[in-house]
Amino acid sequence: MKKVPVKLTALFMVLLMTFSVFTVAVSAEDDTSADAQPAVTAVTGDEVREKGLYSYLTDPDVNPDEISNSVVIPGVFQSKTRLYNEDGTEVLKADGSSYSAPFYLDETGDIVKLALRKCLFPLLLTLFTQHDFGGLFVKNVSETICSVLGEKIKSDSQGKLVYDVRADKYNDCAANLPREDVDFILDAIPLNDYAAIAGEDHLYFFSYCSFGNIDETVDELYELIVKAANASPTGKANIIPISQGGSLANNLLERHKDVGQYLDRIVYIVPALDGTVILGDIYANGIIDDDEALYNETFPILLGEDTGSLVNVVLRLLPNKVVNDLLDATVDTLIEDYIKYCTCMWALVDSSNYPTAADKYLDDPEDAYIRAQTDAFYQAQLNSKANITYQMETYGVKVFDVVDYNYALYPICDSWKTRNADGVINSDSTSIGATFAPVDSAFPDGYVPAKGSQYIDKYNMVDAGTGLLPDTTFYFHNQSHEKTAQNDVIIKLAICLITDNDFTSVNSYPEKFPQFNEERAARKTIEALPQIKAMDTSKLSDSEKAEFAAAIENLEAVIANTVVDSQAFYDAKDEVYKYVDKINGKSSESSFGDKVSDAASSSFATFMVKLSNFLYKVLGGKGFSDIFRIF
Repeated sequence: MKKVPVKLTALFMVLLMTFSVFTVAVSAEDDTSADAQPAVTAVTGDEVREKGLYSYLTDPDVNPDEISNSVVIPGVFQSKTRLYNEDGTEVLKADGSSYSAPFYLDETGDIVKLALRKCLFPLLLTLFTQHDFGGLFVKNVSETICSVLGEKIKSDSQGKLVYDVRADKYNDCAANLPREDVDFILDAIPLNDYAAIAGEDHLYFFSYCSFGNIDETVDELYELIVKAANASPTGKANIIPISQGGSLANNLLERHKDVGQYLDRIVYIVPALDGTVILGDIYANGIIDDDEALYNETFPILLGEDTGSLVNVVLRLLPNKVVNDLLDATVDTLIEDYIKYCTCMWALVDSSNYPTAADKYLDDPEDAYIRAQTDAFYQAQLNSKANITYQMETYGVKVFDVVDYNYALYPICDSWKTRNADGVINSDSTSIGATFAPVDSAFPDGYVPAKGSQYIDKYNMVDAGTGLLPDTTFYFHNQSHEKTAQNDVIIKLAICLITDNDFTSVNSYPEKFPQFNEERAARKTIEALPQIKAMDTSKLSDSEKAEFAAAIENLEAVIANTVVDSQAFYDAKDEVYKYVDKINGKSSESSFGDKVSDAASSSFATFMVKLSNFLYKVLGGKGFSDIFRIF
């Protein structure tokens, strides 16, 4: 789905202590925005067969009149939000452009001036003396960071945003929306095939502010579901909760237990059904209380090995205590002064951490109104399995789940080493209770599966039998949260689940969609294939033209196989792009100047990586001055 900078926002969590790391919901690694597409109408089953369209479909005789409308509930920051003036006009920059969501930061020059005015002297004093006298450095820097990031997302004690931040609303099906809105929706959530198969009149998109009030947000969601169901050929609607959308779905099933009368299917995609321990750990215990994470792991993961290693070295210019005090102070200030009344964020705190976190931040009398709401949502988390079961048993709602796993949590919380995850959400949350061995590990010898060996993946890492939905949950190994929408098979699976009424379990079409599958990031490649096939090949020899055509044919065959062989895909892609580069005049041979530049850059990067690793082995969690510190 649409690119949101997960690694950049995770870096904000470390450097700036914001919580936008949860962007994922199901966001793409690459920006794959395309030119505006004309409106599409539904294809018929005959067209699907005759034209060979959508070969992955499990029901080639798809009939739009038998398909329920679908409401997408997107992930964090996947809705378009804007900042408004008191007169209802949008707040615009000097050049007339909109401020960038989700933080609506002031002009860069103004931020720099503020930082220099408040932080430069304390920083220089701390660097020179290696002490933070009176806590001035920590206080000024943390307050500056939080005011820059938190001011326009602040909520009051009634859970209302202080500033007028609103999401663009789409209170109708895609067929009745302006084309630019449809293009935004399909760029954010790539259900283009579904729009073509069922028609844009079947597609709805629930837009909301990720920093808003979850109760009010869910009440709006309920109304859109009712509208979509009433307009549906079946009289019911599917919902597709993605990432943070899973937390909204939790509250929906708790607050509106009758919603099942309007629902056909629920297709969860990496849902935060029990929040994420990243946010829970940070709310309850603070951030990065781990020397290995702070000085060795976090920045290379977020920034790349060479740049991250440089940051690791520079970080040691400050005493370890100052660094940790700054991290803790910034987290506390951001939560206490800006987002502690933001209930959508509280809904992402996992249930195991919630009691401690709530007692820490919502224990005063003036917090009572919000505490009642967050306690109610906490109860919804605890009731999640029972509420899903109630919808299935009472209304016959069919529920499916898609889970990513074996991708370590970003190392910014205490649990980053111990929980299997997709990078952003721990997989026991997205899977509604499945059991996992740690990342890159297996169950111990003698482990007894809960329901039988058929629910254990080939890596002996997942026991789907302990999850709520062992027969309708699909797993993607090595799949990261942020690249979920780049995995075309996940999108194809979701489309089949909402277009084929006979697709009822993991056993329905195992030859196309097995319960346990693999990662691949093919979306951008698939979108580029038409242009690749139309390239002028006059620069190629006859033999190269034949090899190029064969490489394309092989790549298409690999992509068509929805039982993923990750390496086969990447090898096939590389083979095609070998010829694409040749057509575009890109030589595999670098110029002398480029070779010198690359060698210098590589040498510096290698040096920084080795220096960072050496310093971690020698100093561990110490700054340079900590070696000599006696007071």
